[in-house]
Amino acid sequence: MRLDLKKYSALFALFILGCLTFAQDAEARKKKPDNYKTKYVGSVKCNGSCHDAYYQAWKKTGHGKAFQLLGPGERAEAKKKAGLDPEKDYSADPDCLRCHTTGYRQKGGFRDANMKKPSFIDPEEPNKEEVGCEMCHTVAGGSEIRKVMKNTKGKFTKEDTEKYGQRWDYANVCARCHLHPKSPHTPEVDKKYEFNFEAGVKKVHKVDDFWTEDNMDQKLKKADERKKQTAKSETTPLVIEDWKVKQKKKGPKLYLEKSSQPYNKISGKDRKPFKKEHGKKYKKSKEWKKFLEDREWFKYQGGEDKEG
Repeated sequence: MRLDLKKYSALFALFILGCLTFAQDAEARKKKPDNYKTKYVGSVKCNGSCHDAYYQAWKKTGHGKAFQLLGPGERAEAKKKAGLDPEKDYSADPDCLRCHTTGYRQKGGFRDANMKKPSFIDPEEPNKEEVGCEMCHTVAGGSEIRKVMKNTKGKFTKEDTEKYGQRWDYANVCARCHLHPKSPHTPEVDKKYEFNFEAGVKKVHKVDDFWTEDNMDQKLKKADERKKQTAKSETTPLVIEDWKVKQKKKGPKLYLEKSSQPYNKISGKDRKPFKKEHGKKYKKSKEWKKFLEDREWFKYQGGEDKEG
């Protein structure tokens, strides 16, 4: 039987072309991270095929049960010492929600029962209603960081994700709530509230107890390499948020003070000149894209900014 070399050569060429096209399509399907789109996505997004052991460990910590403490009758003695009403329901109190949930009053963050489209709460699968991954590991949510992690298949540096809002100033970010002047739970109330980062961080992720045959392949293979790297936020911490609660017709509402936010959110004032020049399609203009490219997205203590 004689082979038709021309025919098989053509088929082979088509096969190679198909492989190359598939590879190009796969590359094109990678979602490009964009600081403009930064938002909170919730701890459940970290679970499953990525960080299951970490999620399961987190569920057992105080952070994974923080929202529950706001309910009536919870930690009654501690509330009494702090001058709070132990029988009151604080689960819609803005001052409490800022540090007992994830991303409250920020894009994609937790929405309480008094808001339109309140966050869904599943007792079996805690999410934004607790102090989740993004509250400690990100500036304003992990939506764009996840894209970097997926695109690199976990082979990223601290710098790669820090550009899109991952933070490494852990002692600073923990103090944000544990030492915040608005917190009623102070060392003066009870010495147990004295903040000790080194002791506290050991209680956060006891992940070794949660590795199983099903999630063993999710171990962070590049974690040791990243420990040798130094992120900018480790040497120059980000600024810490402050807020005010104002009484409105529908009840109290929390407002984050713009100057204290580490994420440099784009305002209507920022958009105004581009809308005036280009109308409704301003986002497609070269000027707008250049503006986003050059924007300083993150604010550091001491007046230093990080360019996005």
